[in-house]
Amino acid sequence: MHTSKHGSNAAPVRLRPWSDADLWLLRRRNTPEMTAHLGGPDSDDCLLARHRRWTALSANAPQEGRVFRVESPMGVTVGSVSFTPGEHRGESIFEAGWGVLPEHQRQGWATASVRALLAHLVTLPPAHRRRAVHAFPRVPHTASNAVCRAAGFDLVGETAHEYPPGEHHPSNDWRHPLV
Repeated sequence: MHTSKHGSNAAPVRLRPWSDADLWLLRRRNTPEMTAHLGGPDSDDCLLARHRRWTALSANAPQEGRVFRVESPMGVTVGSVSFTPGEHRGESIFEAGWGVLPEHQRQGWATASVRALLAHLVTLPPAHRRRAVHAFPRVPHTASNAVCRAAGFDLVGETAHEYPPGEHHPSNDWRHPLV
């Protein structure tokens, strides 16, 4: 479990590895509002397959990616945050992603979640750590771009990022070094 300070009131968030019990959260995130910048809601079959993949990540080596359920100090689930290993422009990277439930948005939880994720990633052994974490929010996604800025990422520039698979969209490339 890793914690990070949240906003100005310094409340820590806790990262809990995704488990079988977290399917409800994935379903809550699968609304038009929550997926507007991700290509829209997925079918239940797609959600179940994603849930199985996310749960399986918890059993893999830590550097192979993780999805975490994010809890407030009071134990309330506010959303999720994740990282996956990949390659970007010839560099081995981790890619970060997050989602905060609507009732918890605009309260600093996304930034606190990403900061906790960054704190987790720097604890990986150097041999398993990537040089940087990137995030690729779509250009018009003001809130996610603000999270990147607040969490200390540097804006590299605009890129055509593929998400969902097979669909490329104008996205900002944000980079945070880990070494």
